[in-house]
Amino acid sequence: MEFLAVALVIFLVFALQNYIYKRYAFQNLEYHCRFSVPQACEGDEIELIEEILNKKRLPLPWLKAEITTSCWLDFAGAQSVVTDQTRFVPSFFMVKGRQRLVRRWKLTCLKRGEFSISQVTLVSTDLLGYTALSQAGEAGARLLVLPRPIGDDELAVSPRYLTGDIMVRRQLVPDPFYISGVREYTGREPVNMIHWNATAREQQLMVFQNDFTSRQSVTVVLNMQSREFEQHEVTDRYGIENAIRVCAALFDGTLATGMPLRFMANGTMTSGGRDPIVTGEYWGREHVESLLQILARLQLHSTEDFGVYLQNIYSSVSSTDMLIVTAYLNEAIVDFAVRKQAAGTSVRVLMLGHFPDGLDCGRADIRQLIFDKGGAA
Repeated sequence: MEFLAVALVIFLVFALQNYIYKRYAFQNLEYHCRFSVPQACEGDEIELIEEILNKKRLPLPWLKAEITTSCWLDFAGAQSVVTDQTRFVPSFFMVKGRQRLVRRWKLTCLKRGEFSISQVTLVSTDLLGYTALSQAGEAGARLLVLPRPIGDDELAVSPRYLTGDIMVRRQLVPDPFYISGVREYTGREPVNMIHWNATAREQQLMVFQNDFTSRQSVTVVLNMQSREFEQHEVTDRYGIENAIRVCAALFDGTLATGMPLRFMANGTMTSGGRDPIVTGEYWGREHVESLLQILARLQLHSTEDFGVYLQNIYSSVSSTDMLIVTAYLNEAIVDFAVRKQAAGTSVRVLMLGHFPDGLDCGRADIRQLIFDKGGAA
C-alpha cells in the first residue's frame, strides 16, 4: 500500500508539474533580439543582442532559442548549422523566476546585403524534460550591410582623374576665374574687367577674356550581367560582387572632390523587379551613403540585356564623365563608348576580366581589372 501511495504521489506531482509547464511556461515570457547597429560594412564585426524577460515566478530550467538567419552572418563560437543560404544558431538559457537575461553574440558580416532574423523558435520542457514545448519568438532584427570598396591599390582608375572643371564650347555665363587672355573693350563689359596694364600697353581699353566652363559631373553605369548571353539570373556571382565593390570605390572617390554623381544600372533592388536603377545627380556624403545602400540591396539579376540598356539611356546621360563597370566586353559596349565620346562625354570602361578575342578595343578608353580568388586586382 505504501508503495502504491508513493507511486500515486509521484504520478500526481509529475502530472501537476507537466500541466503547469504546458499552461504557464511561455506566459509572461518576453523574447527580443536585435543587431547592435542598423547598418554595417562588409567585413565589420557587430553584435546580435538577445534579451529574455521572465515576469513570472515559475522558472524555466531549460530554454532554447532557435535563430534562423543568413549564412553570410558568421556567429563567432556558435555551433551553427548552415544549409544552402540559411544559418541555424541554437541559443540555450536557464531562466529563473522574475529574471532578465541578456546575451550578446559576436558576428562578422561576410557579404553585402539586407539581412534579418526571419524566424526565432523558443523551445522548452517541463522540470523532468518529458514534454517538449515550443512557441514563436519576436524577431524584428534587421541589418543592412554595405559593400566594401575596392582599395586604392586594387583599383586601376584613380579617383583623382575625376576632379576639377573642364572647358566647354558654350555656356550661358562666363567663369571669371578662368582667364585665357585679353581683348578689346566693347562698351558692354563692367569696369572691373578692364585690364589696365594691357590698356596702357596697347593705348586703348582692353578687358580680360574669360573662358566658358562647366562643373564636371560623373555618371557610373553598372552592368548586372556577368555574361554576354545571360537570362536575368547572374551566372558569375563572384564577378558581379566585385563589380559592385568597384562602384562603391568610385562613389567614395567623389567625396573629396564634391563632384555631382549619378548611378545607373540594369538591375533592381527587389526580387523579380523589372525597373532599372537610376538616381538623381547630387553630391555629398549623404548622397554617397544612399548610393551605397542601393548597392547593398541590389539583387543578383539583370532587368534587360546591357547592349539594349545602353541604347535606351544614350540620350538621358548628360554628365561630363561616364564610367561603365562591366564583367565582360562586346561590340555594343565599345560602340556606345565611342559614340558617346564623339558626342562630348568622356567615357571610360572598367572591365573585370579578360579582353575577348577579335574585338577592336583600341577605339575606346578601356581599363582592365583582373581579380584573383581573394578579390584583389
